[in-house]
Order: sequence, then C-alpha cells, then structure tokens
Amino acid sequence: MSARIRVELEWPRHNAVRAGDETYFCLERAGSVHLIHSRCPHRGGPLHLGEIEAERLRCPWHGNTFRVDRLCDRAVPTIQRGSSVVAYLPADFGEAVPVQQIVFAS
Repeated sequence: MSARIRVELEWPRHNAVRAGDETYFCLERAGSVHLIHSRCPHRGGPLHLGEIEAERLRCPWHGNTFRVDRLCDRAVPTIQRGSSVVAYLPADFGEAVPVQQIVFAS
C-alpha cells in the first residue's frame, strides 16, 4: 500500500483540499461527502470549476462529461462524523491543507 497523508476538514466550511499543486474538492451525494481529485483525466482541466448537468460533471476546459457516480466511486476514501470529514490522500503531493475555494461542481 502506498503512503498516505491524513487530512481533516470541517464540512461545509472547507470544501476543498490543496496538496502540493493538486486540488481535491468535496462533492456531497446521498448524505455522504466524497473527496474527488480535481484534475480532468482527459486534459488536466479543473473539474471543481465544472458544472453538474443530469448527474454528469462537465469539464470547463473542453466540455467532456464524467458520470458523477463513477467519480464518487473513485474518490479518496473518507470518514464522516457530523461536520468532520477525514480523508487519506496519496503522499506524493506533500502536505495537505483544507481550504475554502470556489467550487461550482456541487
């Protein structure tokens, strides 16, 4: 198993996590908070700035869409207790910091 970094955020005050140059954003579905890597797998666009239409997230750079349920299935594992969300990010990106930033994908 690869090394992981623990990060704890207060949802919804923190809606994203910065780890090095990478951004992960929170997406709430069916009462669960999912922490999703914001880099589009197609061209690297910022998925957290995309919009959700008919349960598909549209990349703001090139318009490709991704099923929200599949993104949630591939999200970083989280544990949620009330407003506290704990996640274990890959250690490849350095220190992880909870942040509040613009997230259109919600």
